[in-house]
Amino acid sequence: MKIKVYIFVLLISSPINFLFAESHSVNENFGKEFEQAVKNVESKNFTAAVKKFTSLANKNLPEAQFNLSLLYFNGLGTPKNFKSALYWSWQAHLNGHETAKVQVEKTYDFITEDLRNVVASEVIEELLAASKAGDQLSALKLGQTFTDLLVVPDYKEAYIWLSIAQAYGLDRASELLSVASQQLTVEEILLQQDQATTIFSEIAE
Repeated sequence: MKIKVYIFVLLISSPINFLFAESHSVNENFGKEFEQAVKNVESKNFTAAVKKFTSLANKNLPEAQFNLSLLYFNGLGTPKNFKSALYWSWQAHLNGHETAKVQVEKTYDFITEDLRNVVASEVIEELLAASKAGDQLSALKLGQTFTDLLVVPDYKEAYIWLSIAQAYGLDRASELLSVASQQLTVEEILLQQDQATTIFSEIAE
Protein backbone atom coordinates (compact mmCIF):
# COMPACT_ATOMS: atom_id res chain seq x y z
CA MET A 1 0.00 0.00 0.00
CA LYS A 2 1.21 3.50 -0.85
CA ILE A 3 0.66 6.67 1.12
CA LYS A 4 0.91 10.15 -0.29
CA VAL A 5 3.41 12.53 1.26
CA TYR A 6 4.75 15.90 0.29
CA ILE A 7 8.46 16.67 0.33
CA PHE A 8 9.72 20.15 1.00
CA VAL A 9 13.49 20.29 0.66
CA LEU A 10 15.16 23.63 1.15
CA LEU A 11 17.99 24.07 -1.29
CA ILE A 12 20.61 26.78 -1.08
CA SER A 13 22.07 28.02 -4.32
CA SER A 14 24.14 31.14 -3.67
CA PRO A 15 23.05 33.84 -3.77
CA ILE A 16 19.44 32.67 -4.22
CA ASN A 17 17.50 30.53 -1.75
CA PHE A 18 14.59 28.58 -3.13
CA LEU A 19 12.25 25.78 -2.16
CA PHE A 20 12.18 22.45 -3.96
CA ALA A 21 8.90 20.61 -3.52
CA GLU A 22 7.75 17.26 -4.84
CA SER A 23 4.90 14.89 -4.26
CA HIS A 24 5.61 11.17 -3.99
CA SER A 25 3.93 7.92 -3.11
CA VAL A 26 5.99 6.15 -0.47
CA ASN A 27 5.52 2.60 0.78
CA GLU A 28 3.70 2.78 4.11
CA ASN A 29 6.45 0.69 5.70
CA PHE A 30 8.73 3.72 5.31
CA GLY A 31 6.09 6.43 5.55
CA LYS A 32 6.58 7.55 9.14
CA GLU A 33 10.36 7.58 8.93
CA PHE A 34 10.20 9.44 5.63
CA GLU A 35 7.80 12.04 6.98
CA GLN A 36 10.10 12.59 9.95
CA ALA A 37 13.00 13.20 7.59
CA VAL A 38 10.90 15.75 5.71
CA LYS A 39 9.98 17.47 8.99
CA ASN A 40 13.66 17.62 9.86
CA VAL A 41 14.28 19.45 6.59
CA GLU A 42 11.39 21.82 7.19
CA SER A 43 12.78 22.70 10.63
CA LYS A 44 16.28 23.00 9.11
CA ASN A 45 17.57 20.13 11.21
CA PHE A 46 19.53 18.96 8.19
CA THR A 47 21.92 16.67 10.08
CA ALA A 48 19.01 14.60 11.36
CA ALA A 49 17.46 14.63 7.88
CA VAL A 50 20.65 13.22 6.36
CA LYS A 51 20.66 10.39 8.90
CA LYS A 52 17.02 9.53 8.22
CA PHE A 53 17.32 9.75 4.45
CA THR A 54 20.53 7.69 4.54
CA SER A 55 18.78 4.92 6.44
CA LEU A 56 15.96 4.88 3.91
CA ALA A 57 18.29 5.27 0.92
CA ASN A 58 20.15 2.14 1.98
CA LYS A 59 16.80 0.34 1.83
CA ASN A 60 16.51 1.38 -1.84
CA LEU A 61 13.75 3.95 -1.37
CA PRO A 62 14.21 6.20 -4.44
CA GLU A 63 12.58 9.26 -2.88
CA ALA A 64 15.03 9.11 0.01
CA GLN A 65 17.96 8.53 -2.34
CA PHE A 66 16.96 11.56 -4.40
CA ASN A 67 16.58 13.85 -1.40
CA LEU A 68 19.85 12.61 0.06
CA SER A 69 21.57 13.48 -3.21
CA LEU A 70 20.16 17.01 -2.99
CA LEU A 71 21.46 17.43 0.54
CA TYR A 72 24.93 16.27 -0.49
CA PHE A 73 24.84 18.48 -3.58
CA ASN A 74 23.93 21.56 -1.54
CA GLY A 75 26.00 20.80 1.55
CA LEU A 76 23.08 20.66 3.96
CA GLY A 77 23.44 18.39 7.00
CA THR A 78 26.72 17.16 5.59
CA PRO A 79 29.69 18.80 3.85
CA LYS A 80 29.05 19.35 0.16
CA ASN A 81 30.10 16.22 -1.73
CA PHE A 82 29.42 15.92 -5.45
CA LYS A 83 30.62 12.31 -5.57
CA SER A 84 27.99 11.25 -3.04
CA ALA A 85 25.42 13.46 -4.75
CA LEU A 86 26.02 11.65 -8.04
CA TYR A 87 26.01 8.23 -6.40
CA TRP A 88 22.65 8.74 -4.72
CA SER A 89 20.96 10.52 -7.61
CA TRP A 90 22.03 7.65 -9.89
CA GLN A 91 20.67 5.10 -7.42
CA ALA A 92 17.38 7.02 -7.33
CA HIS A 93 17.31 6.99 -11.14
CA LEU A 94 17.93 3.23 -11.26
CA ASN A 95 15.09 2.75 -8.78
CA GLY A 96 12.62 4.66 -10.91
CA HIS A 97 12.64 8.22 -9.54
CA GLU A 98 11.18 10.31 -12.36
CA THR A 99 13.39 13.41 -12.05
CA ALA A 100 16.61 11.94 -10.65
CA LYS A 101 18.24 11.80 -14.10
CA VAL A 102 18.03 15.59 -14.27
CA GLN A 103 19.99 15.83 -11.02
CA VAL A 104 22.50 13.29 -12.34
CA GLU A 105 23.14 15.41 -15.42
CA LYS A 106 23.33 18.58 -13.34
CA THR A 107 26.02 17.01 -11.16
CA TYR A 108 28.12 16.16 -14.23
CA ASP A 109 28.79 19.89 -14.63
CA PHE A 110 30.54 20.00 -11.25
CA ILE A 111 32.79 16.94 -11.47
CA THR A 112 35.55 15.50 -13.63
CA GLU A 113 35.08 12.61 -16.01
CA ASP A 114 37.45 10.57 -13.85
CA LEU A 115 35.21 11.04 -10.81
CA ARG A 116 32.16 10.09 -12.86
CA ASN A 117 33.90 6.84 -13.80
CA VAL A 118 34.87 6.24 -10.17
CA VAL A 119 31.21 6.45 -9.14
CA ALA A 120 30.19 4.24 -12.05
CA SER A 121 32.78 1.63 -11.06
CA GLU A 122 31.54 1.67 -7.48
CA VAL A 123 27.94 1.16 -8.59
CA ILE A 124 28.95 -1.57 -11.04
CA GLU A 125 30.87 -3.45 -8.36
CA GLU A 126 27.85 -3.40 -6.05
CA LEU A 127 25.45 -4.45 -8.80
CA LEU A 128 27.70 -7.27 -10.02
CA ALA A 129 27.76 -8.76 -6.54
CA ALA A 130 23.97 -8.48 -6.24
CA SER A 131 23.38 -9.89 -9.74
CA LYS A 132 25.63 -12.89 -9.20
CA ALA A 133 23.82 -13.51 -5.92
CA GLY A 134 20.58 -13.81 -7.89
CA ASP A 135 19.04 -10.34 -7.67
CA GLN A 136 17.31 -10.08 -11.03
CA LEU A 137 16.67 -6.34 -11.09
CA SER A 138 20.39 -5.68 -10.62
CA ALA A 139 21.05 -7.16 -14.06
CA LEU A 140 18.90 -4.47 -15.66
CA LYS A 141 20.54 -1.78 -13.53
CA LEU A 142 23.95 -3.01 -14.66
CA GLY A 143 22.97 -2.61 -18.28
CA GLN A 144 21.81 0.94 -17.62
CA THR A 145 24.97 1.81 -15.69
CA PHE A 146 27.32 0.41 -18.32
CA THR A 147 25.63 2.49 -21.03
CA ASP A 148 24.58 5.69 -19.27
CA LEU A 149 26.84 6.40 -16.30
CA LEU A 150 30.29 5.55 -17.63
CA VAL A 151 31.82 8.40 -19.62
CA VAL A 152 32.52 5.97 -22.47
CA PRO A 153 29.69 3.44 -22.59
CA ASP A 154 30.66 -0.23 -22.36
CA TYR A 155 28.12 -1.75 -24.74
CA LYS A 156 29.71 -5.20 -24.62
CA GLU A 157 29.19 -5.58 -20.88
CA ALA A 158 25.80 -3.90 -21.16
CA TYR A 159 24.76 -6.46 -23.77
CA ILE A 160 25.62 -9.33 -21.43
CA TRP A 161 23.58 -8.05 -18.50
CA LEU A 162 20.69 -6.76 -20.55
CA SER A 163 20.49 -10.21 -22.17
CA ILE A 164 20.25 -11.72 -18.70
CA ALA A 165 17.65 -9.11 -17.68
CA GLN A 166 15.65 -9.97 -20.79
CA ALA A 167 15.84 -13.66 -19.88
CA TYR A 168 14.27 -12.73 -16.55
CA GLY A 169 11.47 -10.98 -18.43
CA LEU A 170 12.20 -7.56 -16.96
CA ASP A 171 10.48 -4.52 -18.44
CA ARG A 172 12.65 -2.32 -20.72
CA ALA A 173 15.37 -4.98 -21.01
CA SER A 174 14.54 -5.77 -24.65
CA GLU A 175 14.39 -2.10 -25.57
CA LEU A 176 17.76 -1.33 -23.98
CA LEU A 177 19.29 -4.50 -25.40
CA SER A 178 18.28 -3.40 -28.89
CA VAL A 179 20.04 -0.06 -28.38
CA ALA A 180 23.21 -1.78 -27.18
CA SER A 181 23.10 -4.20 -30.12
CA GLN A 182 23.23 -1.32 -32.57
CA GLN A 183 26.66 -0.37 -31.17
CA LEU A 184 28.20 -3.82 -31.67
CA THR A 185 29.33 -5.92 -34.62
CA VAL A 186 27.76 -9.30 -35.33
CA GLU A 187 30.95 -10.98 -34.09
CA GLU A 188 30.85 -9.02 -30.84
CA ILE A 189 27.19 -9.84 -30.29
CA LEU A 190 27.80 -13.57 -30.74
CA LEU A 191 30.65 -13.47 -28.23
CA GLN A 192 28.60 -11.54 -25.67
CA GLN A 193 25.73 -13.98 -26.11
CA ASP A 194 28.02 -16.87 -25.17
CA GLN A 195 29.25 -14.99 -22.11
CA ALA A 196 25.71 -14.09 -21.08
CA THR A 197 24.67 -17.75 -21.35
CA THR A 198 27.61 -18.86 -19.20
CA ILE A 199 26.97 -16.24 -16.51
CA PHE A 200 23.24 -16.94 -16.52
CA SER A 201 23.88 -20.65 -16.01
CA GLU A 202 26.22 -19.94 -13.10
CA ILE A 203 23.62 -17.69 -11.43
CA ALA A 204 20.88 -20.26 -11.90
CA GLU A 205 22.88 -23.06 -10.23
